[in-house]
Amino acid sequence: MYTQEFLDSLKQQEADLRLSSFDLEDAYTLGTMLREAGKKEPEPIAVRIVLDDLIVYQSFLPGTGLSNSQWMDRKYATVCQSRHSSLRAAVERELNGIQEPWQSDEEQFAFCGGGFPLVVDGKFRGAVIVSGLPHLEDHRCLTDTMAAFLKASK
Repeated sequence: MYTQEFLDSLKQQEADLRLSSFDLEDAYTLGTMLREAGKKEPEPIAVRIVLDDLIVYQSFLPGTGLSNSQWMDRKYATVCQSRHSSLRAAVERELNGIQEPWQSDEEQFAFCGGGFPLVVDGKFRGAVIVSGLPHLEDHRCLTDTMAAFLKASK
């Protein structure tokens, strides 16, 4: 299903969506932007931003709930373990096979779109997570909104 070209595009996206700074106010702004973007989607989404191991923003649109929270937990674990987007982890697992024991653990990790690393000033600081849409749409909603956030903060 996935190709090397798709993986290359995900790697480029991660390089493009790095932040020079990010604080609690930024988390609120980005989280609110994601929530508003989610209102325009065909299905409701839940949003979580984790910075330095602390949930600094979380929102559940009507129609989301515990299942979305559990998916966000797993997507966050995947981003933290891989230091890459959960979609990139899924693509690499499909293209390269299972290379590490954690890649077999689908109870703790989610190999799908919707989790994206927060890289601030070159350092991994956490993740932005969306749940509720088909996984490629979760990734698109998240990364489109992060790109808009970056553009607005320049």
